[in-house]
Amino acid sequence: MAGLGFAGCPSSKPSGRLRGQRKDPDYPQGHRLREPDFPAAPTRQERLAGVILGGGVAGLSAGWRWTRAGLTDYRLLELESQVGGNSRALTYPSGSAPIGAHYLPVPNTEARAVRRLLTEMGLLTTEKDRPGLDPRHLCHSRQERLFYEGEWRDGLIPHQALSEVSQEQMARFQEHISQWSRRRDSKGRKVFALPLHFSSTEEQYLALDRISFAQYAKRMSWDDPFLLWYLNYACRDDFGGSLENCSAWAGLHYFASRDGGGLGDADDILVWPEGNNRLVKFLQGEQKGQIHPGSLVLEVVPSENGVTIDYLELATGERVRLQAEVCLFCLPSFLRPYLLKDQPTLDRFLYAPWLTANLELTSPPEDLEGPGFTAWDNVLYDSTSLGYVVSTHQHLTTAPNQPTVWTWYHPFSDEAPEVVRKTLLETQWEDWSQRVLGELEVVHADIRERCRRLDITVLGHGMIRPSVDFIWSGQMARARRPQGRLFFGHGDLSGMSLFEESQFRGVLAAEQALAVLGMEPDESFL
Repeated sequence: MAGLGFAGCPSSKPSGRLRGQRKDPDYPQGHRLREPDFPAAPTRQERLAGVILGGGVAGLSAGWRWTRAGLTDYRLLELESQVGGNSRALTYPSGSAPIGAHYLPVPNTEARAVRRLLTEMGLLTTEKDRPGLDPRHLCHSRQERLFYEGEWRDGLIPHQALSEVSQEQMARFQEHISQWSRRRDSKGRKVFALPLHFSSTEEQYLALDRISFAQYAKRMSWDDPFLLWYLNYACRDDFGGSLENCSAWAGLHYFASRDGGGLGDADDILVWPEGNNRLVKFLQGEQKGQIHPGSLVLEVVPSENGVTIDYLELATGERVRLQAEVCLFCLPSFLRPYLLKDQPTLDRFLYAPWLTANLELTSPPEDLEGPGFTAWDNVLYDSTSLGYVVSTHQHLTTAPNQPTVWTWYHPFSDEAPEVVRKTLLETQWEDWSQRVLGELEVVHADIRERCRRLDITVLGHGMIRPSVDFIWSGQMARARRPQGRLFFGHGDLSGMSLFEESQFRGVLAAEQALAVLGMEPDESFL
């Protein structure tokens, strides 16, 4: 267990009444690709206009775009029993809670697909030519709090509790970010846009991708411990990385790219009890093609005339062959060597492992601030975890003693990913559950008494990490190129695992395929 430590983890055994289990993705089926043992020949063949591989946000967004274009003769193949990828959710008596992606920032004007999606969902409306978001879905107060120096503090920056040096460096940092947010290149483009496709590509700015965020911080003389913790927390939270292994371009993008898009403040977010599964469910409901869960893709052969896809129906064990005019590869890029022949090396595509825990509580546990004072997002300073979010935070009629679910997050930001994945898969639920409770009881003394169920989800390739010289590298540019009539649309092609990026990549791949089929583009998506 070296390197995978948690703060405050006692050795006490689980209480007899604590229940729970692992809720991991279907790794055993996916790992079969390493040593194939599948039927050699398909038992049936079918023809379709299009096939989408992968039912995460990218794949569902691609199907949504195809449906809106009038293309309905398509099939979406997904390994899991449910679509959604890292935006799936678990259901408890008190409601649903996310296993991963749990909020959506207020979209910039460049995020046209996100804004169209929110409009279709009735969350973004226009009155008197002024767009606005339904305030019921914006995160209610308090959005965040930080446990710092033995007390909970509002927000993630406890200005009054910081030293003069910390306050001075934080002020300099925030002004620096403000300048980056306003900066435009010689063509009038934002330096840092979201989706990043609309960012400046001038060399002076892309050079930031070739140094680490830690190097940039040193260049700026940012050496205050609290500021460095804050910057590192941002890298861990959005990238599953650290100051040392994320690029300066990615780190600055985290802080400077979001501007509220005229809909709110840059820090405003949309949240739901089930997290981004609310968005997934809508996208799923809008598909006019066929969604086939329990489908393991085995082989993909692109050509100038179409794409041949073989997949295994897990329920029947049958190998099925699809002949498609176009195909969208919305699976993570690390699967390419298993499914496509003669693939170039993608050694820069590094994925951070994550572990999340969903704690079903009979009622909120003791809190150092008193009952009912939790925020939506609750962070512990200098913890190896990212803290927890509260699924019932948005409930306006919540009784103080009602059941709730907390979702606790732990990225593995510094360790070698392959070592972490092996340990994560081998370590038992009993061990992880006690490590989670051990950290939380530092600030909630009776958490073990209140917790009646604790489910663990391991995401071995949870997030693409924007490592140094990756986002704007030649390898990334090559990975985005179509192969015949096969188009690539996973969020890892942005180098950042954000909803806006995954949706953009899926919609862009869908648009590229529509162009080949002779269908008209729609600028309201891109």
